[in-house]
Amino acid sequence: MFAPRCTRLAPGDRGGPIDEHGLPALRDRARERVRALLAAVPLPRPWSMNAWVDALEAWRGREIDVVPIAYRPGQPSGAWQARPDYDLIAYTEHTSALHQDHIIAHELAHMLCAHTGTCLLSEAEAAELAPDLAPRALSHLLTRVTTGTDEYEAELIAVLLLSAATSEPPAVQPGASGRAADQARRLAALLG
Repeated sequence: MFAPRCTRLAPGDRGGPIDEHGLPALRDRARERVRALLAAVPLPRPWSMNAWVDALEAWRGREIDVVPIAYRPGQPSGAWQARPDYDLIAYTEHTSALHQDHIIAHELAHMLCAHTGTCLLSEAEAAELAPDLAPRALSHLLTRVTTGTDEYEAELIAVLLLSAATSEPPAVQPGASGRAADQARRLAALLG
């Protein structure tokens, strides 16, 4: 039987304590994981989470379905579930594009790190939270009990990925000069 993998904490739970002595090694491992991932699956320019997820699918040889869900206070903002033949990521639909990208990146980090946990959501609860999707597909999607270390690692990887994705300022025409080019470079630095 297939064991679902979900990626959020039980409501009100923070996943337990994090071993602070292990944090430097965890940070180093996360940085190395992101470096290796970006070497294998470069970030698209201009940045697009959809385009990058498409590239991840091709690299992994496995589909990743990214599905928006309605957020309710007290519920998780995102989740990942490994299905037998694809991965499912849910994210909050009514938030900024940057926040959506962060939620998706966090869930992708859980997926790429193969974090596991104990699922807590029933099929009825899943149907109530995402009525347009099959309850069976979401029966264990939206909450899980996980370790604080898994959450910290996923959050760190998400921050590193999005930092890399948004770090390159928009290009100014090569050889451009003058006041407009200087303003464009300053604006790009502010936005980048």
